[in-house]
Amino acid sequence: MKESTDMRGLGWALGGVLLAVAASGCATLPSAMVPGYADSMTAAELAMRGDDAAAAIQAYQRAADAEPAQALPWLHIAEIHAGLGDWPRAVAASREVLERDPNDAAARDFYLRGSIRLADDALQYLPEDDAKSHEMAGELLASLIRELGDEAIPADVRTRLEAGMRARPRRSSLRPGSSRPLPRTPEKTVADPLDVLGGG
Repeated sequence: MKESTDMRGLGWALGGVLLAVAASGCATLPSAMVPGYADSMTAAELAMRGDDAAAAIQAYQRAADAEPAQALPWLHIAEIHAGLGDWPRAVAASREVLERDPNDAAARDFYLRGSIRLADDALQYLPEDDAKSHEMAGELLASLIRELGDEAIPADVRTRLEAGMRARPRRSSLRPGSSRPLPRTPEKTVADPLDVLGGG
């Protein structure tokens, strides 16, 4: 009986060891399979040569995850998104670059062009209400000046923003719910038949 108990205990111990080894293997296996920074950058370059922007972005993202301090993967991501016309993502990626290297001229250019493009596109969504349109256009212009500098804003964008800040002419002098004036009675141009007959 004691021998059976000892064997059972040995079996549990051996099982625990095997589970521990399996768990450690599972924990280390995925990290060994994930490509590092250099391999991910190479994969991204190959994807770009094959005109596969989506695969390139994924590979550059893996490189950025492998080496968080590196700005280059984010710069390439910004460049790809800008080329695709996806300015929100281009601006976000270029901001990642500038957080790591504030002097990167290419990232600064993507950030400037993207921010201005987004601001220019936002003008069409200004509300119809005159007061709110004035307020939001002013906030947008102030934000651009604060983020990019006064000299960085193109003259045509500034003009459109300032035009949005001015009160828009109302489409109608009548507000919803107001009474519409009665049409004027046209003046008589011919004699009334009752007047000819002598009727009142």
